[in-house]
Amino acid sequence: MSDSGDKTEQPTDRRRTQARQQGNIARSVDVTAATVLLAAAGGLYFIGPRCGEAFVQLLRRTLQSDPLLQLDRQSAVALIWSIGITVAGSVVPLMLLVMLGSFLASVAQVGFLFSPEALQPKWERLNPLSGFQRLFSLQSAMRLVGSFIKIAAVAAVAYSYLASHQDEFQSLAQQDLPILLMTAGRSYCELGFSLAITLVSLAILDYGYQWWQHERDLRMSKQEIREESKEMDGNPQMRARRKEAHRKLAEARDVSQVPTADAVIVNPVHIAIAIKYDAEKMPAPIVVAKGKGDVAERIREIAAQHKIPIIERTALARSMYNLVKVGQPIPPDMYEVFVEILAYVYRLTGKKVG
Repeated sequence: MSDSGDKTEQPTDRRRTQARQQGNIARSVDVTAATVLLAAAGGLYFIGPRCGEAFVQLLRRTLQSDPLLQLDRQSAVALIWSIGITVAGSVVPLMLLVMLGSFLASVAQVGFLFSPEALQPKWERLNPLSGFQRLFSLQSAMRLVGSFIKIAAVAAVAYSYLASHQDEFQSLAQQDLPILLMTAGRSYCELGFSLAITLVSLAILDYGYQWWQHERDLRMSKQEIREESKEMDGNPQMRARRKEAHRKLAEARDVSQVPTADAVIVNPVHIAIAIKYDAEKMPAPIVVAKGKGDVAERIREIAAQHKIPIIERTALARSMYNLVKVGQPIPPDMYEVFVEILAYVYRLTGKKVG
């Protein structure tokens, strides 16, 4: 087996299929995280005001209720139900939007994939030596550098936004509560959009790196390609057997045309050739079926059942089997022989020459 330095060949389709079945795919968790943040920010922007209004109405109804009201079981259930409906109507759409964003991000990267092999435990991962090697590998170093870059980018965007809105935030202390809540909600959405767009940009770069690394890991050496080809094709004996089986299957299908033949040329035991001639449609007789061994025996049986003349011509049968394919006309150098054969057949069957 060649080492990784010799893996210069592009992976085959079989290699890609096996890797996908094992769950070995190019995938970036940053794409999913960025999409979830973007969906959450969008949900808060569009759904947030309605949710805030619903909670305000709930709080107002609760505070305006009769303080002397006795809280029995029925009224308690009604209160809890009202609070639950308000919370569910506000939170569930946001949760569904976030879940949809996560689902679409995964499907966009890997499609619809279920890999039972990826769920199976791999005991080699419990090896401390392997874990130590993965910890100090080039891929781990790249992930660490990428994490620092993401933290720095997110911190820079957040600081830039907060610094540019510093005066606005300081003035909120003198504002009424509704204005304070509205401004804070809008600011959270704007900051969320800014962070999401930043993470999406970084996630695209990370996915590009993950795809490059995946393609690099799937590369094969020339020896691996040869072994895969040998494994798929099998040894020469198996290929010969499959070829012979396919040939016999094709010949067996051709046997169905034997009842339409005018004559069957045979080598006494091993070969049978069924020919047909229609003077109005064919320039020369054509071979409608041929076979060796068991197939030849089957051709003779069908010919006998349908009273088709069987003519023994050893050399002719052998030559036609090697030279003429099923569905093809006989070659011109055989015309003279077949004139005699067909004349003999027509005398036997009483068929008139066209």
